[in-house]
Amino acid sequence: MEIERKFLVKDLNKVKEIIKLAKKKEIIQDYLYIDDYTVVRKRKIVEEKIVKYKYTVKTMKTGISVNEFEKEITEREYKKLQINNKYFTLKKDRYIIPYFNNLNIELDIFHDIYEGVIFAEIEFKDEIQANEMEIPNWFYKDISNLYTNSQMAFENLKEKTIY
Repeated sequence: MEIERKFLVKDLNKVKEIIKLAKKKEIIQDYLYIDDYTVVRKRKIVEEKIVKYKYTVKTMKTGISVNEFEKEITEREYKKLQINNKYFTLKKDRYIIPYFNNLNIELDIFHDIYEGVIFAEIEFKDEIQANEMEIPNWFYKDISNLYTNSQMAFENLKEKTIY
C-alpha cells in the first residue's frame, strides 16, 4: 500500500539551495496500460551513472492510498515491454530530500511536454500521519486527489493549466 500526498511547487527558486544537497535520479516513465482501476508502467532510472529498470502495477486508488506492486527488472525485460503509443512518456529529474520523522520529499522536475511543472510528494506510513504532518511552506497547492502521473500520461494536463 502506498500512501502519499502530492503538491505543486510553483517557484523553483525557493528550492534551488535544498536540491543542491539532494540525491538526484533521472526517470523515464512509460505507461503500458491505464484504466479507471489499474495503471501499469515501466521506468528507467539513472542515479549516479547506475541504471535500474522497474515494472509497477497500481490498483484500487482510493483518495491518497493505492495498492502498489513494484519490482526491479532487467534491461532486456524492460525493452520487451512495449509502450502504448497513446500515452505520453514522462521525463523528470527526481530529488530525494530528507524530511521530518524519517520521511523524504520526492521533488520531481518535469521535462519535455511538462517542462516547468514541479511536484513534491511525500509517502507516509498511514493516512493519519499524512493528514497530520506539517507541510513545508514552499509547497504551493495540494493536488493529491486531482492529478496523477498516469493522468498526465493520458492527456496533456499542462494545456488545462494545472497551476
